[in-house]
Amino acid sequence: MHCLVALGHRARGYTAPQASQGMPGVAYLGTDRDILARDLPPGERLAVIGVGKVDAHADRLGLLFRYQARGFHFPALVSHAAIVHADVVCGDGSVVLDGAVVVTGARLGRACIVNTRAGVDHDCWLGDDVHIAPGATLSGGVHIGDHCQIGTGANLIHSVSVCSGVVVGAGATVVGDINEPGVYVGTPARRIA
Repeated sequence: MHCLVALGHRARGYTAPQASQGMPGVAYLGTDRDILARDLPPGERLAVIGVGKVDAHADRLGLLFRYQARGFHFPALVSHAAIVHADVVCGDGSVVLDGAVVVTGARLGRACIVNTRAGVDHDCWLGDDVHIAPGATLSGGVHIGDHCQIGTGANLIHSVSVCSGVVVGAGATVVGDINEPGVYVGTPARRIA
């Protein structure tokens, strides 16, 4: 919500399974099912995904698809406190947060998060539903598949590829391609699950 407000937008409200005490001054609009059942005018179909990706099963991409099927639009949000080069492509529903740096030639898929102080260097490609956690660094030319999480402070060296369905643990160092879904930790990163 902070990024949305900092960019000069006003939230009409939020959806959630139940009302939250943590959203003072923002109206609770009901559940996703409630909103999707309404026939809202086109001018009221602009949305932001507020669900984080604290685990590999968070359904950011599913939410995006369900709402887009009902005519909603999800612009990418880029914090004023982030550095994002002009030629970077950010997919629908993606967000680049405070202090993040995303440079020339990078491409973010749909429903991605580049979190606080994360670095995505030149010519990196992120698939859909990828979370780059705070302080993680992707060196140039890194390719990340869909539905991946790169943990806090993880480092991926130049030009490595990571297949879909991978979690790279906090502080891990990826020094070679990852071709099998799973959880990878350590330096160098190795598969543990």
